[in-house]
Amino acid sequence: MTEFTAPIPPPKSLWGRSFSLRSRVAGATAAGAIIIVTLISLISVRAIERNNLQQADQQLTVASRLILIEPQVAVQFIKVTGLTNDLQVTVRDKGEVIASTYTELPPLPSGSRTVTVSGTPYRILTTMEYQPTGRVVSLGIPAAGAAEATAQQQRWVLVGALLSIAAAAALGWLLAGAAVRPIVRLTQQVGARSAFPDPRNPQAPVRESGVREAEKLAEAVNTMLHRVDQAQAQTAAALETARDFAAVSAHELRTPLTAMRTDLEVLRTLDLDAAQRAEILDDLQRSQGRVETTLAALERLATGDLTDERDHVATDVGDLCDQAAHDAMRHFPGLSVRIDSDTELVTRGLPAGLRLAVDNALTNSVRHGAATEALVSAHRKANGHIVISIDDNGHGIPPEEREAVFNRFFRGSQASKGGSGLGLALVAQQAQLHGGRAYFDEGTLGGIRLVLELPDRTADRPLNKSQRIARDRGITDV
Repeated sequence: MTEFTAPIPPPKSLWGRSFSLRSRVAGATAAGAIIIVTLISLISVRAIERNNLQQADQQLTVASRLILIEPQVAVQFIKVTGLTNDLQVTVRDKGEVIASTYTELPPLPSGSRTVTVSGTPYRILTTMEYQPTGRVVSLGIPAAGAAEATAQQQRWVLVGALLSIAAAAALGWLLAGAAVRPIVRLTQQVGARSAFPDPRNPQAPVRESGVREAEKLAEAVNTMLHRVDQAQAQTAAALETARDFAAVSAHELRTPLTAMRTDLEVLRTLDLDAAQRAEILDDLQRSQGRVETTLAALERLATGDLTDERDHVATDVGDLCDQAAHDAMRHFPGLSVRIDSDTELVTRGLPAGLRLAVDNALTNSVRHGAATEALVSAHRKANGHIVISIDDNGHGIPPEEREAVFNRFFRGSQASKGGSGLGLALVAQQAQLHGGRAYFDEGTLGGIRLVLELPDRTADRPLNKSQRIARDRGITDV
């Protein structure tokens, strides 16, 4: 039963919902506008306040040029004529008020200040310029007008700031639409791809041009989708292989199991003499051995299918072939095996897998080819390959069967009885796992030659201690 995993929901924001990239760009634009406009508004407000105070101080300075000529006369003139009610003047001599208009200004240090007098704010200029020693003249005008002008100007600045923020957000929204359009198209292309593509009809890659980020994203998405497609194709191929493997295995095991069941029924139902019972038991033992051999070969095939690149290690091919030859001569006393190998033949590979391939080749030579002599050769060729060959003096394999015998459960016409048909399939599997191939050629001993041609992966093997020291010192001739 196939299990389906629920899709992972997209991450949400702090407010419990997600926002589009366009909204985020517009929001970021508005936030940037708020910061900039706020800074400009604060600077403008301070500048307006300072400018209005400077204007009031300038008015007082201009008035002081006339009043300071004779401040007491000026005070009397203002009181008599009532020329202006805005300008107030107070004259003090040694701290005593000697003349003042209707509003008496408080004593203050020299300079300009804003002071509230009788509930009314005044901008006051206090000076002793052109006056006798001890005389101080204070001039003041109401500051309400300047404050009102400042407040009005500040309101206009605030209105302008709000309009600027709204305009920035609107422009951000409009421009963001064009900016994120490539991302939107890319998202639509990815969404339009089938979640379960047909390996026979590969889907076109997503494309986007004109925006560097979108192109890089499209490239990354295509790489990811390519890997996903490869993984799905490998999964589908593995599933198909497993189905075929299971079907063929069941078919191959059914024959000996059926024979065993028949023999058991005969033993149970018929009254047999000792010779007949011994014959039936021998047949049962042969069938049991065939099942056991087939299951062991299937286990090795399954183990090979699960092999990973990380399982490949530095392997001495010459030493491996030498051990396989000695074991073969011990198991088959009538077999003589010679070795022809390079002095140093180390590559990255699967030691157990290569040993299995050589063992199976020698076993097939004896059991199915009736060989009594074999030659195991292993050499590094100039074309960047390592060639392992097993020659024998057996009766060989017909040319028309030399490719088919590498298929699982295929048994040649000259093969002996009792085989599982998986020995050479294991050899072909190991050759493929090492990136090479296995094939038959004409032998030099009168029989046939099995050849394993593997890529030389010497450059991939780990460096020994002396080689690492030479590499660190920059020495290349090691």
